[in-house]
This record gives sequence, C-alpha cells and structure tokens, in this order.
Amino acid sequence: MATILITGAQSGLGLALAKVYTQRGDKVIALCLQKSPELEEARTEMFDGIDIRDDADVSVAAKQIGQRSVDVLINNAGILIDDDIGSLQLVNLREQFEVNALGPLKIALAFRECLRKGSFLINVSSRMGSIADNRSGGDYGYRMSKAAQNMLTSNLARDLLRDGVTVVAIHPGIVATKMTGHSGALPNEVADDMKNVIGKLTISDSGKFLDRYGAEIPW
Repeated sequence: MATILITGAQSGLGLALAKVYTQRGDKVIALCLQKSPELEEARTEMFDGIDIRDDADVSVAAKQIGQRSVDVLINNAGILIDDDIGSLQLVNLREQFEVNALGPLKIALAFRECLRKGSFLINVSSRMGSIADNRSGGDYGYRMSKAAQNMLTSNLARDLLRDGVTVVAIHPGIVATKMTGHSGALPNEVADDMKNVIGKLTISDSGKFLDRYGAEIPW
C-alpha cells in the first residue's frame, strides 16, 4: 500500500485522483481548501482549510502529517482566470502565480522530508505553460504561472535527484471540471490514465513534461 498526498483534492481532478488511489487500496492524504461530501466518502485522511497561498496553512498541514513517508506527492491545486491582452488585471495574474507556481513550491519544501528514495513528486501542469507549444497566445496569467511551475519542476528534478526522488510535470489535457466549464474528458478517466503513467515512472524520467498517456511535451 502506497501513501499518496494530493492537494486540491475536494473536487475535479484532485477528487478523481483521490478516488482512483483509494480504490486501488492506497492511503490517500487529501489537502483541501474546504470539505466536500464526495471527498468525505472517498475514505481519505483529510486536512481541510488548507489554502496553499497561505504559508501558515501549509506549515500547519506539514506539522500535522509529520515526517511520514509519502510515496507520491501530487501538486494538483490550481486556478485559471481567463484574460487577454485587452483585459489583463495584475491582481488576477498575481493570484494565479500564488496558486499555480508558488503553491507547488511551498508544498514541495514543506513536505520534502516526507519524500524518500523512490518517491515521486508530480506537478499537474498544462501545455499552456509550454513556450514551444504556444500557438494561440492569450491567457497571460495562466500561461505565465504554469511556465513558472514548469521551471520549478525542472529545478526540483535536479535538486532532488541526489535524494532519489523523481520529479515530473504532467499535462492532464482538458478535464471536465468547473475550471473548464465541465467540458473535456471525464475526471475519473484522466485520473486513471495519470495513475498508470505515474506507476511506470523511473528516476530516468525525472525532469520530463508528459501528457496523461506518458508522451513527452516540449517545454
């Protein structure tokens, strides 16, 4: 039985990931902003009221969990605020950086001692954070914050290699959640694909940017 820690687990893809791992028989530690009936039914160890933008919240969660070994840490929490060059608001851009880029960094640092040789740190990213794959522009805050998160993945992969920790960014595709207006692939199908990809990772994959099927994406 593996121990899986997931942020943003109360709904959407995070909830689906919590479910597929608990159904497999794993121990899931769910960090969430607020409880949801679905998450309560998923038989996870739940820590609610955790806002990854808040240093104190992250610190409290880390202290409560202690130095238990975590086999897979999934930085799933994220937000998207639509914008374009004519509607940019810096307050929205900053909020996306706080959640999408600084949030995963805070979680990685807070739970670093829980990651052992053979552990996996997964950042849920997006092709929209790929500079090489940007064909349409727009969504400045989301693209920029996910590009920053991708650099975080690259840095962590190098720094945690000495500890035997594999660090990978995964693009789940368009998932039918509140963020996408419920259009896209079903969350449980995406979560199952991601679980399968994570299960096949080795330390040689550290630093890669993959899609939900395991194919590489250009940074």
